[in-house]
Amino acid sequence: MVDGGPGIRFYRIMAQSLKSAVGRIRIRIIAAIGLVAAIVLTWWMKVEDARIPDAPPPIAFGEPVSVGRSVFIPENLALANDEKGERKLVLTGLIENVTGSTQVAVFGFPEMLPVLSSGDTEFPAPQVNLVRDDDFLKQLEPRIREAIAIIWDVPPDWQAQDVSIAFSAQQFKLNDNLYSKSSWLQFHPTGRLTARPEQGA
Repeated sequence: MVDGGPGIRFYRIMAQSLKSAVGRIRIRIIAAIGLVAAIVLTWWMKVEDARIPDAPPPIAFGEPVSVGRSVFIPENLALANDEKGERKLVLTGLIENVTGSTQVAVFGFPEMLPVLSSGDTEFPAPQVNLVRDDDFLKQLEPRIREAIAIIWDVPPDWQAQDVSIAFSAQQFKLNDNLYSKSSWLQFHPTGRLTARPEQGA
């Protein structure tokens, strides 16, 4: 060591200071990258939302409507009693898987089932049955139309009147703007059926 020159302690302090400064710079860079990613994601979602209409178009019986990865054609809406005498609203129709593979996410993922409303009455999520099996719809093979029944429990105090059924679907993009790969994106409204249920058995 040269007399009067910096000592080992001095160089150690300098090294620690430099290491600390590099650490702070790294944290700031990571924070900046996270902020930029959040801004880009927010902007991208706003752009996607701007492309999607807020109000679903009205549809009628016999008209196809997208319900996720399938197309549904509503045919009939009836008020019926099950074997226990409990009232059910039953929407029947044909559904077709329009993808190229077997789908268990028939109504998208996470599942977005049709929503039924009538005045101020709230209806629980429906059960979807495959008519030919009279059992839950578990999956759909591609390009094969199947008859299904969408079944809602009816609240005890509800009186038969016009109802509205809203349908939604996930937007599919072959090459999305964020990840540059095919993706099923957020849900958007695709149609609204308004009808008075028939009186069934």
